[in-house]
Amino acid sequence: MSRPGPRVTVVGGGLSGLVAAYQLSLDLPGAQITVLEESAATGGALATTDFPSGPMELGAEAFICRRPEAAGLIDELGLTDRLAHPGTLGPAILTGGRLEPMPAGTLMGLPSDAGTLAGVLDPEDVARAAREPEIPFEWTPGVDVSLGDLVAERFGPAVVRRLVDPMLGGVYAARSAGLGLRQVVPGLAEALDRGAPSLTEATRRLTARRATGPVFATLNGGYRVLVEALGRASGAEIATGSRCTAIRRDGPGYAADVTGAGGTRSVGADLVVVAVPVPRAVPLLTAIGGAEAAAGSLSGIRTASSAVVALEVDRALDLPRRSGVLVATDEPVPYKAMTFTSRKWPHLDDRPGHLVRVSFGRLDDDEVLDSGDEALTRMAVDGLADVCGGDPIVLHSRVRRWQDSLAEIGPDHDATIAGIRGELAQRVPGLELVGGATEGVGVPACIGSARAAARRLAAQWQD
Repeated sequence: MSRPGPRVTVVGGGLSGLVAAYQLSLDLPGAQITVLEESAATGGALATTDFPSGPMELGAEAFICRRPEAAGLIDELGLTDRLAHPGTLGPAILTGGRLEPMPAGTLMGLPSDAGTLAGVLDPEDVARAAREPEIPFEWTPGVDVSLGDLVAERFGPAVVRRLVDPMLGGVYAARSAGLGLRQVVPGLAEALDRGAPSLTEATRRLTARRATGPVFATLNGGYRVLVEALGRASGAEIATGSRCTAIRRDGPGYAADVTGAGGTRSVGADLVVVAVPVPRAVPLLTAIGGAEAAAGSLSGIRTASSAVVALEVDRALDLPRRSGVLVATDEPVPYKAMTFTSRKWPHLDDRPGHLVRVSFGRLDDDEVLDSGDEALTRMAVDGLADVCGGDPIVLHSRVRRWQDSLAEIGPDHDATIAGIRGELAQRVPGLELVGGATEGVGVPACIGSARAAARRLAAQWQD
């Protein structure tokens, strides 16, 4: 007689939770999968809203299509014909009150040729960056270091403030000083491990090998297309408006205490996936006997909140011929980035108005996010007016806030996560932790992390 399928509880209905549910449905046919999502809709950081003119993203807007995880999943789900790619426009840097094109030949803001930096840096800072290959460089293969500290030491702090931090701030919400080189720019670490004599040379080698074709992609119709397809394909019971308040041992398995509109209930499970942000995951793990050490290590990962103001403005406004604006961290404006969405994505440039996204929120800088939605929208509109040199006529607007959603992926993050996973595997078998705080932020990383965790759980159940 075949063993009955397990009961699976997935805590969190964002991308990671939905992918884990989908993968478990493939690996464990007959599994009874329940996804518990606290909010009114699944998707998490994949949040598509509807303006009268069509869909608009309030969370992640694109993925790196050269990584296989997202493209592979989209193909499996039969969504390849919905792929859309950006146009050829590049971003500008807001520095010194002016817009400067992103210098050519940079990698996450690191220069391969300091001669291209003249528009963004002062002459003395350009000269400092140009001397980098002449400065003696010692590198220990395999080591992980602060990306921002390394760049500041080698190229000078101006390269960090005006190039590296603006490039990374929209994704990580942390300054590069708090980010680990190996997680954020793994190719650069590998080039140094292989003997590149300087950061300039390591960057030059990587930029010379860049593949042709689009770097990023999204889905026509918005990320909700992916979210809905995952929900259907997983066959899971999707319980929105259901907050998991505790996970506890229940015989050989677990029970999740869930609070919702109908009161409090208990959901039994043989296997559990925890797919919520760090501040929500820590108390859930702490309450499980044996998971205290893992929870303690996880609590050491700092998180940042963020907000997106999405706008549709009348086309009388003269948008720059750029995909958007990245903001130097020494620039006195409240926002950290601005995306000219309908300029960046040709398939969205048929709307009545221009689509624009303005992003707020950096680690240790919550003052701006304490503002109400109306004030935040005013900051976004004023920033757009300053960049464009004219007052926008706002047709539609929407604010979306993300509480503690972005983790600081610091040096030796891989070792920290490996230690947490080891503790959970030994002390709390049948439970996995996934999400942006594990293998890193970004759609492909979250997909890869969730699928790997689901496969580990399936293997445990089948042994």
